[in-house]
Amino acid sequence: MKTMKIAVCGILLVALAGVAAAATPEKGTNLLAFQFSEGSVDLVDVEGGTGYLTSANFVTHPELGGLVQWSYFLTDEYAVSVSGGIGYFSESDKPGTNALPGDPDRKYTQTSWQARLGGDRYAHINDRFSVFAGPGIQVWSGKWKYEAGTTTQESQNALRIALQGRFGVHVRWNESVGMFAHLGHYLGRVSAEENGAKTSWWASGRDGAGGVAVSF
Repeated sequence: MKTMKIAVCGILLVALAGVAAAATPEKGTNLLAFQFSEGSVDLVDVEGGTGYLTSANFVTHPELGGLVQWSYFLTDEYAVSVSGGIGYFSESDKPGTNALPGDPDRKYTQTSWQARLGGDRYAHINDRFSVFAGPGIQVWSGKWKYEAGTTTQESQNALRIALQGRFGVHVRWNESVGMFAHLGHYLGRVSAEENGAKTSWWASGRDGAGGVAVSF
């Protein structure tokens, strides 16, 4: 028991040492974050010889993905931010006992990419914890693909240009490494084109990301 107490005390001392070593970002600081992301999608249906192209209202799946983000502190409290990432969703459906003989497996996938340029205002609560908020311009593009046996159907890329605002936190574990996460909401315009048919609409949705950030 005594050995366990000594070990616990040692762990606490190491943790406190890490806390003491944490430092608030200053002007000229770079912050590089690697994050898991989640967000809404705005996809388009196939024209399919109908003469019209419409939004894919049947799609309700959010996407998961990865995001890399770089922030540079212009002052102690204001930073410019650039990020880019990819998104993905996949669903596989196998026929059951009520299916017709020879019915194939089905697979549906969504893929996307995104980029964002924005700025954030930081409020440093203490040397370990900061909150931030700010606007940005987000460019997002995505499409879907449906496969059933030898049949494949794939949509055109839908392009979304949006104004996105976000609120987040930066928790520093030590001087260089910490947690970086945010929640956001976007409002923008989506467009797509296929065989001369065009469609566009106003869209809004939510997104977020969380991961590890390195300061240097």
